[in-house]
Order: sequence, then structure tokens, then C-alpha cells
Amino acid sequence: MSDGIFIPLINNVALLLAMGALYDIFSFEHKRLSVLKKVISGILIGVIGIAIMSMPLSIVSGVLIDARSILLSVTGLFFGFIPTVIAVAITVAFRLLEGGQGIFAGFLIIVSSSGLGLLCHYWRMNLNESRAVAWWQLYLLGVVTHIMMLFSLLVLPFSTVDLLLSELAIPIMLMFPIVTVLLGILLTHQIERRKAELALKQSEYESDLSRQKLEAIFAAIPDLLFEMDSQGRYYACHSAKKDELIAPEAQLIGKTVFDVMPFEAATTVVEALGEAEIQGLSRGHQIRLPLKQGERVFELSVSLKEGRDYDLPHFIVLSRDITDRKRVEKELHIAATAFDSQEGMLITDSDHAILRVNSAFTRVTGYEPEEVIGENPAILQSGQHGKSFYKEMMTRLQAEKYWQGEIWNKRKSGEIYPQYLTITAVQGGGGEITNYVGAFTDITQRKKDEANIHKLAFYDVLTGLPNRRSLQERLSCAIQSCYLTGQFGAVLFIDLDNFKNLNDTQGHDQGDLLLIEVAHRLSTCVRNADMVARLGGDEFIIVLENLGVEESIALTQVSDIVEKLIVAVQQQVSLDGIQYHTACSVGVTLFDSDDVVDSVMKRSDMAMYQAKESGKNTYKFYDPEAEKTLCSMAALESDLRKALSGKELELHYQAQYRKDELVGAEALVRWFHPERGLVSPAEFIPLAEDTGLIVPIGDWILSQACQQLKEWQSDPNMPSLSIAVNVSARQFMQEHFVAEVADCINRYDIQPDLLKLELTESLVLQDIEDTIDKMNQIRKLGIRFSLDDFGTGYSSLLHLKRLPLDQIKIDRSFIRDVIEDKDDAEIVQAIIAMGHNLGLNVIAEGVETEAQCMFLAEHGCTDYQGYLFGKPLPVDDFETACAKKRLAC
Repeated sequence: MSDGIFIPLINNVALLLAMGALYDIFSFEHKRLSVLKKVISGILIGVIGIAIMSMPLSIVSGVLIDARSILLSVTGLFFGFIPTVIAVAITVAFRLLEGGQGIFAGFLIIVSSSGLGLLCHYWRMNLNESRAVAWWQLYLLGVVTHIMMLFSLLVLPFSTVDLLLSELAIPIMLMFPIVTVLLGILLTHQIERRKAELALKQSEYESDLSRQKLEAIFAAIPDLLFEMDSQGRYYACHSAKKDELIAPEAQLIGKTVFDVMPFEAATTVVEALGEAEIQGLSRGHQIRLPLKQGERVFELSVSLKEGRDYDLPHFIVLSRDITDRKRVEKELHIAATAFDSQEGMLITDSDHAILRVNSAFTRVTGYEPEEVIGENPAILQSGQHGKSFYKEMMTRLQAEKYWQGEIWNKRKSGEIYPQYLTITAVQGGGGEITNYVGAFTDITQRKKDEANIHKLAFYDVLTGLPNRRSLQERLSCAIQSCYLTGQFGAVLFIDLDNFKNLNDTQGHDQGDLLLIEVAHRLSTCVRNADMVARLGGDEFIIVLENLGVEESIALTQVSDIVEKLIVAVQQQVSLDGIQYHTACSVGVTLFDSDDVVDSVMKRSDMAMYQAKESGKNTYKFYDPEAEKTLCSMAALESDLRKALSGKELELHYQAQYRKDELVGAEALVRWFHPERGLVSPAEFIPLAEDTGLIVPIGDWILSQACQQLKEWQSDPNMPSLSIAVNVSARQFMQEHFVAEVADCINRYDIQPDLLKLELTESLVLQDIEDTIDKMNQIRKLGIRFSLDDFGTGYSSLLHLKRLPLDQIKIDRSFIRDVIEDKDDAEIVQAIIAMGHNLGLNVIAEGVETEAQCMFLAEHGCTDYQGYLFGKPLPVDDFETACAKKRLAC
């Protein structure tokens, strides 16, 4: 076969390969290919046929030998009827247009090859052949097609046929079936690829559809889904609500429950997995997890996952949030418990028929459930309330859907009892009342307790008289009554005299008996409209009302009543066989509409103390001047307490001389009030004694004196001066007084013999043995003692001998008139002589004249203190005066 034959055939084959692209573009294997696509593809195939026919193998003029037979047979087989017919029409038309002696043969070739292709196409369709066309089937089609092609040439003249067959028969039969196979295989491959692509698309579509369905199913499931192994390791998770996950999904995968959960919850999960591994299924395990919205409770359902071979068993874990369910269960449990609580409860329908009662209802009312179910609660009515009461109850229930209050009901036994009832109307969805719920408590005991509490709150337990609280209410009402009537009233404040002695000697039982008897006697002395109350202890109050509009008349009436009750109280009383006499002091004050309770009580209290000060067993009307004095003392006491912390106290020093030599000083406290100025010691020292403030004041004086001694010890001009400090009875009797004195000496590191403590005669005689013991302990510290105001008390020589004294001080009252008064002179001489005989130093205070000093010196007293030698001075002035004295000397 020459190159002239081979090259056109190769060009034809190349054009045939364009069919593969065309087939791939129009997807002819798709059963639903549109008619338009089929027409277009037929036209394009026809164009390819024209192109093939335009490059024929020309051996004989007018005869076109080309590869149209391959094109059209394969078109019929793979493209179907419409594209084939259109391609046939186009190629026939082109062949007719070309003309020549081979027109009819060309027509036969076109029709036979396309017809054979269509025949094979419909044959495969009838057989429902879904398999790809085999190569041998393609080869057979090529052979048959080109045998028919060669037979079609027989219509040509014999000489032409002979030439053509001799030149082309073998090449055509060798090459064209093979080309048919190649083209068919190409198209078959495209068919299979397209099928695979379509199958893949369909698979992807179905996969997407399945995934969407699965996601929709998962989204509809409110629970959490996990895939885990037996160690609790996460492999997959799903949650419709991401905030229910203990951690984001990306952080969970690959981790175990122990990495993300509390240990207790993680342990429970692993236990559930282990149970599912054994039984195939596990349900009911609950865990608590701390999430952003708070702690939540989850219930686990675990099933063993079958199928693939895993290193460890895998499980599907369903986790349901049951927090709300647990809360509802708890509320239901509480509601059930509450219904069967200690309160009686009943539920009725909207027509008031009883539907249910609890056990407490039966216990309180005595009715069994079967006796009251279906009945109206009216069976419990006591008859104590009228119709208007129940009508008002129902009106409130209809309006407010709630009623509560105290009510009297009747038990099955007929006993009427008080109960506290609460009724709540239950509404339906439309707002209509569907039920009534009643809860009640038997308050019988509470009523009794209230009565007892009222009695305890307003009455004295011992005497049965009204107490302070009741008194205040009654007095307040009495003052208001004065406003309405314009009449006076009076309060009598009664205090038994020496009642403490009875308690101390005979015991409190006897004291209680006396109080009961006095309460009875006082009650018999007043009118029924008047009030007798016990204030506390041995104090009683009587409130008298309606004493008239004239003050003088009121005073007369009150005086008569007071005198009567004093006499009544004085009468002898028998206390368990012991005859006892008592008395009382009474303070009286009138009141009117302008008064207030506290003021009236205060005035009567002051008047009572005035009666006490007047000798007891008497009465006194309120005195405004006495009130002023008491108020002044109270204010002074308050200021004195502030003086200690406010540094208002100051020590002054008065010189003590032996002949002409300064030997020491007495420390005297002075109070400089910020408003009143200097307050006299005679005014505030007794007050300090009465209130106990003398103890901290005395401690302060002792500390200041020791501090001053320390400073003088360091001063070369004043190293040997002593300081005398007055010690009060209260201060000396303190348990820790000796230790405090020792602490001061050690703290300031002073010479103890330079400190002198001055005690009064009255102090040392209070408890002589204890006094001597304390004085001896202090004496061992090196401190000296001086007996102050000697001669004014009743100390005996025996006591003076026993006391570890160093000095006695003659009181200023004897020194003042020692020159003019012979008795004072003899007393002073006697004291000096006695002191010398006892080996004691004697010092005289209050020395103000040279005559007094000379008298004392003549009789052997050479230690002096008084204005003659210097007034009490502040420490700076005292030191300056001492310096001047030394210069003068």
C-alpha cells in the first residue's frame, strides 16, 4: 500500500477521533438527552463526515473512498437514531453535491454503514444490555460494515471495481475494522468514565442527602452523641447545643473523659462503658458537669458499637440533659412531702367538694378521708362565725385568689378549736378557678402559749402584779386620760427599807415571801381603778388616776393614800414562823397631760431617794431643786470619766519641811475642767469615791508620782525629796494593789524609801487584819506609810502599835485653832507625845502662821506642811520655788 493511500486514511482516522470529544461533550449515554442536543450532535457528526469526505482516497475519478463508513456505523451504534439520520442526510447531500460515477455506491455505503450501526444499537437496547461493547463486537461490526462497503462498490463499472478492489480491499479490511475497534473502545471508555462520573455524582448526591437527613435527625435529637472507646477517649461527638458540651468539639476529639471532666463524673462514664461492654447496653448512670450556664445533670445511655475491628471496643454514648427533669422531680417530691406535712391540707373542686385530704387533716379533725371526700368543708364549721364572715372569705377568694386568717372550726368529736387557715384558688389556663387548696394548723397550743407569753411579758412572775412593760403602757394611757379629763394623776415609787438584810440573813425564799405579802398589802390600800406594779427587786410602783383638777386636792388625796400604805407595810409579817417587821420609803410625783412616761418615772425615783436620805420609812414629794443637784452630779461624773482620757487631771505638789529643810512634798490631784475651770477636790473626790472612779484616778496619781520621783532622782538639786501619795480605801482594797505598787517601782526604777503612802484612819480600820497584811507586803518593798488626818477617827493604841507606820499626820482641824483653843492645844501635844513614844515621826498639816509653827516646835513637832511653807503648786512652779529657797539660804 502506497503512501498516497495511507496518508488520506490517517487523516480520516484523525477526524474520526473528534467523535470521542463530541460524544463526551453531549453525554449520549444519558437517557434524558434533549432533542436539541441530539440535533446539534447530528449536525456536528455530519460536518465531520463532510471533512472526512473532503479528504478522500482518490484512485478512480468520481469515486470517493474514505472513512465515512466507520463514522456512520459507530454513530448509529453509540449516538442513536436522530443524530445518525441527520449525519446521514448531511453526508448524502454532500456526496450528491460532489457528483461523479460513485454517487450511488457512496449513497449505498452511507446507508448501509449507518443502518448497520443503528441495527446494533437497537439490538442492544432490546437485550437491555448494560455492559460495555466488547472489542470483538466492535471488530465484527467493522468487518461487516466494510464487507458491505466493498459490496456496495459492485455497482460501479467492472473495470473500476476491479481496480478499487485490487488496490483497497486488503487495506480497508485490515485497517478499517481496527480503526472501528479503536474508535469504539475510545467511545466505550468515555461511556464507562461518564458512567463512573455519574455514579460518583449520584453517590455524592445520595451521600449529601443521607448526610443532610442524618444531620436533620441529629439536630432533632436534643441529646449529646459521642463515640468513645472503653477508656473514655472521644472519637466523634455531636451536639445540637454547643453550650452543653464540656469543651468545644475540636478540643474533645482524642482526649479522654478524665482530661475534660471532674474525676467523679469521668469515673461514672467509664463505669457505664464497662457495663455496656459486658451487657451490650448501659442505662441510668448520671453525672454532674460544670458548664458555663451552671452545673447540669446528664443521664447516660451507652451501647456497644459492632462492626469494625478496633484495638479497643467502641461505644455510642447518648447523654441527655436531665437538669430540668431533676428539678421538676425535686419540686414534685417537695410538693408531695409538703402535702403530707404536719399541716392539715384538703383540696376541693370549684364547687367546694372535697377531693383529697392528707394524714394531718385526719389527725387534727378526727375525720377519715372516706368520711369527708365528696363533702363540703362546711361540715367543719363551728358556728362561731356568722354568714358575713364566710361571705367575705369567698369575696376575697374570688378577687384575690387567696385568703388566710384565724378561724374556729370543729373536730369530729365536737370540740371547737382555733386554727390558722390558708386557702388558695387554683386557676386553669383560661383564668377560671378549678380547685381550692386549704392548709391549716391547729393553733390551740399557740393560743395557750400566747396567753402565757402575754402574762410573762406584762406580769411579774413572783407577785402576779403588772411588770415594768405593763406599767409603762398603763402610765402612758393615764397621761392621755389626763388630757381628756383635765385631772391630775400620781405615781408612787415604793422601795422596801433594808430588804437586802433579809435576803442576806434569811435567804431569798424568805425575801420572796415578803415581796408577795407586800404586793398584797399595797393592792388593798388603793382603789380598784388604780394600778400596783412591781418594777423589780424590792421596788413597787402605784399609779393613781382621777385625783381632781385642783393640785392641792390631788396632793391631799395622795398623802392620805401614802400614809395608809406606809402603815400597812409596817405591820408585822410572819415568814415561815419568823416574825419580821419591814418599812418602806416612798417617792411621790404628780403628773398631768403635759408629762411623758420617762419624766414621771424619773421624778418619782428621785423623790424616793430623797425619802431614803431623810431617814427612810417616810415619803417625799418630788423636789425640783434636788433634781438639779442630781443632774449636776451626773454631769460632773460624766465629765470626770472624760477627764482621765482627756488629760485634764494634773498633780500639784505641796512642800513638807523638817525645821527649815525641804524634805519632800505631798502630791495633790487637781482637775482643770475645759469649761468650769479648776474644780475643787472637795467636789470631785467624794464623787470619784462613790462611783469607783477613785481607783483609776488613784492608779494614775501613783504612776505620775513615781515618774516625778524618777526625774527628781536625776536632778542633783532634788535627789532626796520624797513624795507622799494619798491612797483611797477603794484603791487599797483592790486585790492587785500590792502588785501595782511594785510594778510602778520597777517600771520607773525609783528609790522605794522616797515614796510615802498616806492612809486614813477609816481605811485601816475597815479590815484591820487584811490592812496589816498588805501594809507589811508593801513595807517589804521599802515604801513608807503615813497615817493621814490622825485624831479625827477612832483608832486605838493597840492598832497603832500593830500597824507598820512610819509617820502620823496631825489633822489641820486641830492646827487651825491650836493657839486660841486650849482643847486643840492639849490634843496636839498628846498626839505629838504619843507619836514619839511609839517611835513615829509626827508631821502637822495646815500650818499657816509663825505662831502655829513655834507652838509645834516647842512641843517637839518639827515636820510641817501648810501655806506658811508654800501652797500646792504645779511641778514646774514647785521646782522654781525650791530653787529660790535654796538661793535664799
